Amino acid sequence: MIMKDFKIIDNKEARQFEAHIAGQMAKVIYERNGSRIFLTGAEVPPVLEKQGVLPMMLGKVMEEISAQNIRMVPSSKKVAEFVRSNPQWKTLLAHGLHI
Repeated sequence: MIMKDFKIIDNKEARQFEAHIAGQMAKVIYERNGSRIFLTGAEVPPVLEKQGVLPMMLGKVMEEISAQNIRMVPSSKKVAEFVRSNPQWKTLLAHGLHI
């Protein structure tokens, strides 16, 4: 069972948010451009994905983006699907972007 209170790390050098859980690493890959962040991919080991880590991690990534006061562009299908399913995060979309 995965704990919901895992932390994410913004590894700016690798340009990814990381979560280390049960000896595994899940990550959300990004490119930063000024006040925008392009979320280009999400990689979660199958054992963690089965336990629902991806939506929990993406929620934490959205909280971090909100705290940094930047706008996001979900360039990854997984991220776009998450935002569609969780409309409270649509406020973080880059201006003029609708999904």
